[in-house]
Amino acid sequence: MPWCPNCHAEYREGFKKCNDCEVELVDEPNIEEEESIELDTEAFLTSVSDNINADMIEAKLNDNGIPVLKKYKESGGYLNIYMGATSYGVELYVPSRLLEKAKELLSTEGAIEENEPFELKEDTEDAEMKDTERIYQKKRQFRAWIILLVFTPGLIWMIYALIMILLEKFILK
Repeated sequence: MPWCPNCHAEYREGFKKCNDCEVELVDEPNIEEEESIELDTEAFLTSVSDNINADMIEAKLNDNGIPVLKKYKESGGYLNIYMGATSYGVELYVPSRLLEKAKELLSTEGAIEENEPFELKEDTEDAEMKDTERIYQKKRQFRAWIILLVFTPGLIWMIYALIMILLEKFILK
């Protein structure tokens, strides 16, 4: 069977030129000329608490030509698909030959401390988070009361109507 020496496509008998490369076909592919592909393994870079931090680090590394592999802990991948977030954390891996460059990029920006997850500063950010959570909790309670007030009268009327129907069918006959 004829082969293209450039794109390594196989052709049926009777073809003389490659349709894509427009070069003469050879009878057998030359395996020795093929370039050897050097494979690289992934190396652990850091672990972060959520997908937002993982996306920020991934964007920073991708801008500098470093590919990133995100691995979710436990069932975090499913949670991320179903809920849009994970509470188990995300581990980031880079090619082992680019690990030092990735660590340099992130350490100069202060993004990570040697394989440690991101943590909030305890002073002002913690107090701001508590205030935000308290406001959010009050809004949720207010919405819950509004929903109860809107749907409870309808529910009461439905129960009343159901009781009256049952009384008519079974007791008043």
